[in-house]
Amino acid sequence: MDCGRWKLRMTFVKQPDAGGDTMTLLKVDNSLYPPFSADVINGLTSLEIREDDIIICAYPKAGTHWVWEISRCLLAGTTTLPLVEKDNNMIECVPSATLDALPSPRILNTHLTFDQLPAEIRQKRCQIIYINRNPKDLAVSCYHHHRKLTDFYQYEGSWENFLPLFMDGKLDYGSWFAYVTDWERVVRENPGLPIHVMAYEDLKQDPVQQIAGLGKFLGQEVSEQFATSVADKCSFVNMKSRKGQFETGSDGEPIMYRKGEVGDWTNWFTVLQNEAMDGYLRQHLAESSLKFKYTLGSDLMGVNDRDVIIDANMN
Repeated sequence: MDCGRWKLRMTFVKQPDAGGDTMTLLKVDNSLYPPFSADVINGLTSLEIREDDIIICAYPKAGTHWVWEISRCLLAGTTTLPLVEKDNNMIECVPSATLDALPSPRILNTHLTFDQLPAEIRQKRCQIIYINRNPKDLAVSCYHHHRKLTDFYQYEGSWENFLPLFMDGKLDYGSWFAYVTDWERVVRENPGLPIHVMAYEDLKQDPVQQIAGLGKFLGQEVSEQFATSVADKCSFVNMKSRKGQFETGSDGEPIMYRKGEVGDWTNWFTVLQNEAMDGYLRQHLAESSLKFKYTLGSDLMGVNDRDVIIDANMN
């Protein structure tokens, strides 16, 4: 795509929610991005990809920070690493020249769709780590993310009015439904690409096994003892303590680290909201074989399975 054409069509928009509160987003052609990407997105296609690059791909709030930090430990073979924020390696937020200066192997990360990424990723067969998370917990996490980053999104809406924005895909990075089904297609149609698929809930439930599996994918020999050390070092509590200070809200609390739980959605969704989300899942994932865990220890559930059991804590 011609970068000059992107530049001409780049504008900031005020996206209204169901209650009239607005969210500031960056619009490039027909795609929405976070407003802090304005200085970078124009030069995205100029990023040079290396064969030993590792690309972590996920929709926002699916666990990118967590898996990026785990991957750093696995490649270094130690949990004693300098504090670095994963946004420093984020494709759509850091100028290409800055990423070009990073030493190899680079662990890059992005929330872009596969087709929005430089084509060289396909050609050079970079290792790709794709992370997914159940949409109900993810929606709640997205809500707090947009509320806390007030300097960028300038959003003060309620959960009740935010949820329709999420379900309709009117947020930066667009529709979650389109994102996950597109990645399902990418994995299916590109068997020659090294893609390691992870689920947030599996990593939460059995971190040692998941970390060992990721290490194997990255070509690292990982003992159970080291995988346990990495799991502890990269636990939510330790990540929040060590790295939460990078970005804080007006209340002084970390923006990127809130709860990190599986099943917190039951404290936010009403019965009607849950039914609406299940309806969207059936509509938009009708042809998909994707399944999710909505509470720790629960069975994987797809749109053709029974509805998710409503927790007693649900409103």
